[in-house]
Order: sequence, then structure tokens, then C-alpha cells
Amino acid sequence: MGVLLSLSTLIAALRLLHHPEWTRAGDSQSRIRSDKFSTDNAEPVVVFLIGLRVNTWRRRWHVVPLLLSIPPMVQALTGAADSGLLGYRLLFGPGPRQAMLVQYWRRAADLHAFAHDPAGSHRAAQRRFFRHYAASGGAVGVWHEMLAVPAGAYHCMYGNMPLTGIGALRQLHPSPWAMTDNG
Repeated sequence: MGVLLSLSTLIAALRLLHHPEWTRAGDSQSRIRSDKFSTDNAEPVVVFLIGLRVNTWRRRWHVVPLLLSIPPMVQALTGAADSGLLGYRLLFGPGPRQAMLVQYWRRAADLHAFAHDPAGSHRAAQRRFFRHYAASGGAVGVWHEMLAVPAGAYHCMYGNMPLTGIGALRQLHPSPWAMTDNG
């Protein structure tokens, strides 16, 4: 593969795969909450999506370093109480070629501060990431989207679900929503 991987990077990657979702609230995300709930939307939220697509497996030695640049950053963020990261969820698919990390942030300024901190873990990982991305010759595609959603501008409903998404971050309230024949 031509890349020397540190033990700490491999451990961080295994932790991310073993726990593909995390929230600062720390409530159990595996317990199913019976009934219907909606979230409190009185606070703004930033949804940050970052994804990777393997365009060709023939140059897979470029894929692994790109994937392994993500877990150390996630580990640093989850360990910093003041980072502004509220939670994340790692998703795979459709198919074996794509992976996406959905992150929830307190404010866009928190995300920008993390991304532009010259002493932070992001800058070094970003340099490694783009070095491998550039060398991949199109074998790997990357993308990200940031959605800054103001207070009151989102609506979340959950029925018979464990805590997930914004529902794992905000106060839940019993909700009387019902399905009807007229929609």
C-alpha cells in the first residue's frame, strides 16, 4: 500500500466503525422509544455532510489513506467539549462504493473555527487527505455540504425509533401527529 499507518489511526478507525454514531448528550441511542415524538427547534443547527465515493477499485491504495484521515479528526472533536460538534453518524451506501459522515454542529462558526485552526487536527489531516486525493487520478471522489438551519426552520418527527439525528440532540416532546387517508 505504500502508506505507514499508525496504531492510533487504526484504533480510531476501529472505534468509528464500532460506534458509527455519537452525540454529546450521551443518551442511549439503541433503546427504541415507543410512540411519536417531535423535537424542540428553538436552537439553530448546522448539518455538515462529507462523503467519499470510490470510482475505481484498481487504485485502492489511495482509498484507504483517505478513509483513515477521518477517524482521528472525529476522535479529536468528540474529546473536545467546546468544539461545537453535537453529534455524528457514519453511513455507507448506496452500494460498497460510498461512505458519508453526517455531522451536527451548534453553529457554522464552530465548524469554521475547527476547519481553519492552524494548530488543530483538521489541517494536517486535510493536507494528507488532499495529497492522496490528488494522487488518486480520479479513483476517488469527495464532496461536502454545509447546511446552516436557523432556529424554528426545521421540523423533526420520530415514531417508534431510537434517538437519531437531531432527535438525539434536542429535547423530545410527545407528538399527536397521525396518518390520515387525506394526507
